[in-house]
Amino acid sequence: MKKYIPLLLLVVLASCGKDFLNKQPAFFTDALFWKNATQAETALAGAYSPLQNEEALGGEDWCAFECFSDNAYLNDNGYGDYVALSEFRANQNTMTGDLCGLAYNEYYQSIKRATDVLTNVPNIKMDAAQQKRILGEANFILSLGYYELAIRWGGLPIYSSTDPSTALTRTTEAETWTAIENGLKEATTQLSATHEEGRPGLGAAWGLLAKAYAHEGKWSEAQNAATQAIGTGASLTSNYADLFTIAHENDSEILFGLGARFNNYPITSVLMLPNNFWGDLQPDEPKGEGWRLVSATLSFYNSYQPGDLRKAATVAQRGVDVVTYNGLTAILQAPNNLSPVVCVKYNAPYKEKYTGWASGLNVPALRLADILLIRAEAIMMQNGGGPTSRTTGVAAAAADLNLVRNRAGLPSIASPTFNDLMYERRMELAFEGGDRHVDLVRWGLAEEVYNNLPAEGNYKPKRTYVQAKHRLMPYLQNEIDNSGGSIKQNPGYSGGK
Repeated sequence: MKKYIPLLLLVVLASCGKDFLNKQPAFFTDALFWKNATQAETALAGAYSPLQNEEALGGEDWCAFECFSDNAYLNDNGYGDYVALSEFRANQNTMTGDLCGLAYNEYYQSIKRATDVLTNVPNIKMDAAQQKRILGEANFILSLGYYELAIRWGGLPIYSSTDPSTALTRTTEAETWTAIENGLKEATTQLSATHEEGRPGLGAAWGLLAKAYAHEGKWSEAQNAATQAIGTGASLTSNYADLFTIAHENDSEILFGLGARFNNYPITSVLMLPNNFWGDLQPDEPKGEGWRLVSATLSFYNSYQPGDLRKAATVAQRGVDVVTYNGLTAILQAPNNLSPVVCVKYNAPYKEKYTGWASGLNVPALRLADILLIRAEAIMMQNGGGPTSRTTGVAAAAADLNLVRNRAGLPSIASPTFNDLMYERRMELAFEGGDRHVDLVRWGLAEEVYNNLPAEGNYKPKRTYVQAKHRLMPYLQNEIDNSGGSIKQNPGYSGGK
């Protein structure tokens, strides 16, 4: 987005699957580029690559955003500024070199490259079906980037390849969400239900559009978009834990999974694991190579209903639960973890052998289960249920909610309430990019939930959340400074109104 971002960092595209992620970058100029179909594919691959970096969708910020909720916290990894944000103590955001600062840059790099594709590829003489698919993927990537930024910061600069001044002014929140809608609507006319691994298909476009509508409170539109996504042929994977294994990372439930490269990026699979599984009880090495960036709270661990199969697939408690890592099966010790609970959702690639900091496991960015629950929510909101009537049963929402619930080993609910929906979304989507916090904020329930939680150890202190201020993060100060003040701070923070 910013005027100092390079024109294009391109990754050469291979013929199929996620192989296109394995090629080395190359640099081009407009004088030599935008001439043929091969270059169009190369430019599209360049739009994907920032998403895979250590921050953004492929790493630290996607994982760490979970810590804003009551599910998780950051271990002592030297990210004090980000911890202050997640504890709602920060009045300014000066982070430029890690976590949300780099994530902001990486999402905007992806946005810029996707916009360049949308600007230039229509002028290339090439196969019409291929051109249509490239434009559909670019519209999805563009909208995904804006979505991830908007749920954090609200109104955004909307990049234009022909007007550099757009980098210096934030649009309103409504204008930003309209831009997200428009890109996804266009993508729904360009993508097909079938798609290669690591790429979005029609289900992803409709699914993300449903989530955008839900964020805006457009419930009829959210229900329709979710219905369209569900109707593209995707189905739930029968075993929840399988979703987070390399063998099942391309199941149809994964509407969009960010493609991973072994021993390269993204690194999501290792970020939440402990750096010592066994303490001194096992002589075998390595005892653990996890980054332990993010861990689970004990209160989250204790929130599962009896019999919920998602618990063992998501979290493990020190001294209680048996886990398998690097060929060993034993009771978890994790002595260096601040809480007694760790997230094991992405441990599957390391069960037999530790294979390095990037296991090659795709990032499950958008799943069918999420969209089923969005449709259930939209039905509830139109039939007397919702955040202000959480105990009202809505039988019409039962079918979608129970598909997700039954997969988790739990009995059906004939007339589910909004409280039931809150439980299912929390447990189903835990440690997948921060949906718990985003949900509580958009429902207007974050203040009630967070402020009523007692402190848990010294890692999750008592927090004070104010909806009018903390529903958005403070905008990055360097972006405000670089704009000469034309970009304004969010309300409630230093310099905001």
